[in-house]
Amino acid sequence: MNESRIAVRYSKALFLSARERGMIKEVRDDMLFVLKLSKMADVRDVIESPIITNEKKRQIMSALFKEYVSEISLGLINLTVNNNRESFLPGIARSYIDLADTHEGITKVTLKTSVEISEKNRKRFIEIIERDMDTKADLEEIVDKEIAGGYILKAEDLYVDASLKTQLRKIRNELIKE
Repeated sequence: MNESRIAVRYSKALFLSARERGMIKEVRDDMLFVLKLSKMADVRDVIESPIITNEKKRQIMSALFKEYVSEISLGLINLTVNNNRESFLPGIARSYIDLADTHEGITKVTLKTSVEISEKNRKRFIEIIERDMDTKADLEEIVDKEIAGGYILKAEDLYVDASLKTQLRKIRNELIKE
């Protein structure tokens, strides 16, 4: 079975359980925390180690997460360890977040700029997206010096490239044509 199918199956089961208990948002926050921790090299080493026993992994994972996640999320973490699926935790977390966002009507929006934007401009982008797309926006900001100026906005099937880099490339191509 491939990785994404495993992650989807576990995340769907977690979602159904969270929905039944009215904890969709809380578990979503837990999965964001799982994603954040799983990006740390030491945590990845524990998760992926074939030498560490399941019992020891369960103890380590419990120590890492017990104080910060709900009982239902901790149960999922223990289940993955018991079934030797702990390496799928980041994928399960991402899949769960997608399910929760879809359920809550939240659209992932990516804004790439050459410099960090102000809180005022951030709120303005969110307002525009929410108004024009009739959705709640979850804005992820990426700073990329390569675009030189302007922005690149991605939201569902909307893609707006108003970057200086693209504008300069268009001008260059026009000049080459003539």
